Amino acid sequence: MAVTTALIGGGYTLQRLAARLPAGSFVITSRSAETCSSWRARGWEAWQLDLADQQGVSEFFRRYPALSVLVDSVPPVRSGADPASGAKKVAAALAGSGVRQVIYLSTTGVFGVRDGSLVDESTPPAPWNPQGEARLRCEEAYRASGVPVCALRLPAIYGPDRGLLHSIRSGSYRLGGQGESWTNRIHVDDLVSVLERAVVATSLPPVLCVSDDCPAQARTVAEFLCAREGLPMPASVSAEEAARLGAFTMLSNQRVQNGLMKKLLGVTLRYPSFREGM
Repeated sequence: MAVTTALIGGGYTLQRLAARLPAGSFVITSRSAETCSSWRARGWEAWQLDLADQQGVSEFFRRYPALSVLVDSVPPVRSGADPASGAKKVAAALAGSGVRQVIYLSTTGVFGVRDGSLVDESTPPAPWNPQGEARLRCEEAYRASGVPVCALRLPAIYGPDRGLLHSIRSGSYRLGGQGESWTNRIHVDDLVSVLERAVVATSLPPVLCVSDDCPAQARTVAEFLCAREGLPMPASVSAEEAARLGAFTMLSNQRVQNGLMKKLLGVTLRYPSFREGM
């Protein structure tokens, strides 16, 4: 079987996607040689790849000439002048390759909405913080390649050992203000179901919002979990303190609509709200 799908950055989500894809159909990458060795022991095709190395990126595409779909989950560069430098190196290497579709794991923070209104694929990007701006620049880098790009605008991803429940149990979670801001989330298993369908889709839109069916105010979610777990409500922090700490997601306030995701990909969510998922 030819390797046709590249999973760039094998973290929390893409490792779970790899476990569902047919063996031999994909290659998954990491900067760590040890991690790649552990994946090969599972029978996965793995490649050590650092997006800071243009020569290494080019060699990757030469090694896998049958690639047709690329899924990039690598966060923007956090140090240096250009947060999109890694995406630009991959985009440059796409020239002359057989890749027909790039799927970039972006963020709903690109919308920059802070008034609690609805957002969907038609909402124009207007990031107001460095994290959202960096993701948008990565999206634009891929679009400049000329290869069709679908930016999955993702909210908070949660699942085993990750997310609000884990943070509340550890005592690290704080409410922004009175917790009135609208929050959105997607369970990692549902996100993987979206990606499973996306990598085999014949065409994808430039932007696709991914979220569950239940935007909820932060306090509502925290109250539900604390009551169930028998824990006190978390403390609050001011908007100014959240911004100082770089906790920009805490300051977001929007309700993500997922209708196009379900219509195009035929996804039935296993966890339609935080009540089932957490």
